[in-house]
Amino acid sequence: MATLYDRRALFVRYKKQSSYPGRQSVKLADGITCRYNWDLDKTILDYIEEHAEKSDGKVLFPLKFNVSDLTVNTCKKAFLWMTDDTYIEADIHDSGAYYAYGMNDYDGFTAPPSLTIPEARCWVKLEHVSKIKTKFPIDDYSIQAYKGGGVVKETPLREILKTTHMNCMYITRNEG
Repeated sequence: MATLYDRRALFVRYKKQSSYPGRQSVKLADGITCRYNWDLDKTILDYIEEHAEKSDGKVLFPLKFNVSDLTVNTCKKAFLWMTDDTYIEADIHDSGAYYAYGMNDYDGFTAPPSLTIPEARCWVKLEHVSKIKTKFPIDDYSIQAYKGGGVVKETPLREILKTTHMNCMYITRNEG
């Protein structure tokens, strides 16, 4: 039986932007801008995938969302998912508070240069970053609300994605 840590993941959602020639930027959150279409029609996932390939599968990923590094460290995996159902999967190596652009601990984890984020509330070191995949197993995950040490409500991820505007969530792989 898998532990809660083994089943828990950070899920970051991005809206799929239409791909057309020319330089484009999309605001991901306050102070976070991702440049895409600077080399044809690349998305944020393309830049992360390329950076991971050049960095032995390691990426430093800034999160400006309202997240805590302590909570991120309760997750084993991270999924970066686009609304066109493409995604990247990675293991969470570590996380911490207060990211600044150009941050480098000289341990092989660096951020893709295209992520022009001057500062963020949290950083996550991702390792074993996958290539871009399709068809995220959305029905295998849910969001669980806890109170008093136990689960009080469990909602399928598919339902959550239809009804919420949150772009950063903690999801749990269903048992069984």
